This record gives sequence, structure tokens and C-alpha cells, in this order.
Amino acid sequence: LVSTLLVSATSFTVSCNLSATTSMFTTRINSIAGSAGSCGGFHTTRHINIRTDTTRARSPFRRTTNILSSSTNHSDANEDCDDSLPEPSSMRIKEIKNELNDKGISFKDCFDKDSLVERLIDARSGKVSRKETPNTAAAATAAKPNSNSNTSPFDKDVAAAELRTKKVKELRTMCAQNDIRWGGMIEKEEIVQALVSYQEKASKFSPSGKITPGKVAMIDQDVLAKEVAPGAATTPLLLDVYATWCGPCKMMAPFLEEAATELGDKVRVAKMDSDQNPEWSGKLKVNGLPSIIVFDGQTGKELERVEGALMKDQLVQLAMKYA
Repeated sequence: LVSTLLVSATSFTVSCNLSATTSMFTTRINSIAGSAGSCGGFHTTRHINIRTDTTRARSPFRRTTNILSSSTNHSDANEDCDDSLPEPSSMRIKEIKNELNDKGISFKDCFDKDSLVERLIDARSGKVSRKETPNTAAAATAAKPNSNSNTSPFDKDVAAAELRTKKVKELRTMCAQNDIRWGGMIEKEEIVQALVSYQEKASKFSPSGKITPGKVAMIDQDVLAKEVAPGAATTPLLLDVYATWCGPCKMMAPFLEEAATELGDKVRVAKMDSDQNPEWSGKLKVNGLPSIIVFDGQTGKELERVEGALMKDQLVQLAMKYA
């Protein structure tokens, strides 16, 4: 009987100690959970989850698990934020341009940081596609002011009225696309008149509107087709067919610019990349680079061709033979 009583007393003592220990452990866990809610507590979460999965703890432990799970989700969200891209407005201009280049987005019509930031925001949101700019259509309008310039006279009033409906930013883009210096133009009307003057000259001088007097125009095969169409123009066309990797082509480039300046409105001067326009390069049977070809303004037929780089005086002499 005494032995039975001693064993029962011992079991009761051990049970009480375990209950007390469990109660203290529960209190401690709740305290840890409260602090883990503000600082993360990743290791605590792991241990508590193991404890609740293996022992099927009662409500205090389940509450602790819920708190710590919420803390873990909050920490994961913070990690996602850390990996996010920086705000465009806080980035340097060079960083913005690098990201735009990586995305393949053009920013040639962006003249300050604000416009670059706006372009990057649009690029990240998918509003701007690769190599597309919002003012492409506006630039195309300036480049081709009047598709029927050969059949109807250029109307300055209509052109000016259309330009006045555009924003200053669009007008500046059009100027940049056509090498018109607008830096000293303060009023919007000054930009409008500059563009009208350009369009009027282009409509009389070039069937496509791409070539202006005294300058070398970079054209593609579609523009070339318009320029050499029979009866399209009255002045001869001096065309330089080149390639970006061609050393003599690069050497001749400044001489071509000087020649265009001297030729003025007597001869249209343009250049076409043979690699970018293989159809017409083959059609013209270009075998050497650079190839300088003179076309008749009335018939559009080839008059003369020279393969190899020429100096400025040689280019002028070649063009003026047919002017």
C-alpha cells in the first residue's frame, strides 16, 4: 500500500511539473510571437510550425502559428519590393537611357529628363513598344508634307493651321526629325513658321519631301522609288549607295556634306544604306562601295555612275554635269 501511494505521488508531481513547464513554454512562445510580428522571426516560425504539426497544440499554439505566418508573408513581400526596379524619377539620365536601350525603346525625341522619365514609365507599363515613339506619326507628317505636291500647290495657311493644333513637344520632335534647329525659338508660332517654311521647300524640291536643298538626306528604297519616278522632279538626284562597315564610305561622308551645301537647290543629294535596302541595291546592280549614281530628274533614269570615294570637288563636278 505504501509503495502504491509513493508511485502515485511521484506521478502526480511529475504531471504537475510538466503542466507548469508547458504553461511557461506557451507564455514564452506567445511573447516571442508578439516580437516576431514586427521583426520577421524566420527561425521562430520554422520551430513553431514543427511543434504544432507534431503535437497538435491547442489554441494558444495555433494563434502563435497564425501570427508568425502573417509575419513571414510580410517579410516575403518586403523581399519582393527590394527586388523591384528603382523609381524612374530617382534615376540618373544615363541609367534611364541604358534601361530604355535594353528594352529596345527609342528616345530620340526626348530632350530632357522629364520626357525620359515619362518614356521609361510608359515602357515599363507596356504603353510603348520596341523602337516606337509616340510622335512617329507627327514626324512622318513633317517628312511628307504634301503627297500631291506635284499636282497641287503648297498651301501655307492650311499647313500652318494644322501645325498649330499640335503640342509644342510634337512640333519640336518634328523639327528634330528634319534637322531644324529650334533651340532659340521661344514662341510656339516661331516653330510653326519654321516647319511651314521647311515643308514649302520640300514640296517643291523633293517628290517625297525627304530631301531638302543643301543637305544630304538619309533615305530608304521606298523614298528612292518616289524620287526617281518619271516626271516626279525637275532636278537631278545624286545618290550615294554605302555601307556602315565601308571605310571609303566613311571617308567620303564629310565631302558629300560639303558638296550638298555647295549644290544647294540645283541637285538633290541623298544616301542609302545598301545593307538595309537590299532590294534596290540589287536592282541598281551595286557591285562596289561607295557607288555614286546620278539620276535624271525628268525620266528617273541613271545618267552616270562612279564606284569608289570621291572628293568634294569631284562630287560637285559630277552632279553639275546634269544640273
